[in-house]
Amino acid sequence: MSLIIAKPTNSVLLTSFIRYVLTPLIILLLLSTFNARAFESPRFGFFVKNEVNDNDHISGIGAEVWLTNSESNFGISVLTSIGHGAVTGRDNKQHDYLAWEAGLKLGYFSDVFAYAEVGFDLGELALQDRNEDDEYHLYSDDDSDFIISNRRRYDEANNIDGYVGVGVGVKFEHVQLEAFTRLRQVDGEYWRADNQAFSGAKLSVVF
Repeated sequence: MSLIIAKPTNSVLLTSFIRYVLTPLIILLLLSTFNARAFESPRFGFFVKNEVNDNDHISGIGAEVWLTNSESNFGISVLTSIGHGAVTGRDNKQHDYLAWEAGLKLGYFSDVFAYAEVGFDLGELALQDRNEDDEYHLYSDDDSDFIISNRRRYDEANNIDGYVGVGVGVKFEHVQLEAFTRLRQVDGEYWRADNQAFSGAKLSVVF
């Protein structure tokens, strides 16, 4: 019987960090420093939202801040939310999880607005340990068939959850309604979501 020990790399985690954290921060820095005097005072708000795909849903409450150009109404917003997700995996089982997310929007923000957005799961980024107990063994038997004994606590598909999306909305004084569509990457230890496209609605109170 032969024994092979292999170690995966942390390149997936590094790529996710660059994609979901570093790039939005660079964009935010560039936009905030370009013609900074033309930006209005930041607006703050609180919201509830829900997004669905068939029997799957991701709901939550959160806070958002907007920074827009006073002349063109183009700008950015930064948001964070916490809530509950229930999604069906490719194993045909529904998986529940805590959805703690952060996002960045780029768009036109007026009484009628539209935007593009990107976001990621703060919980997985901050709390997930991907370096411990990550080795696995490959055994070969007498028939040269391979048996995999996986000792990792996660599988290689368990990347940092994230999303990209677009949305539109209307604002009535301090109340804001919007509809959005998001393409999501959702998975967990040993499972991956069967649905990636979610549609949702959001109600905000803006100050």
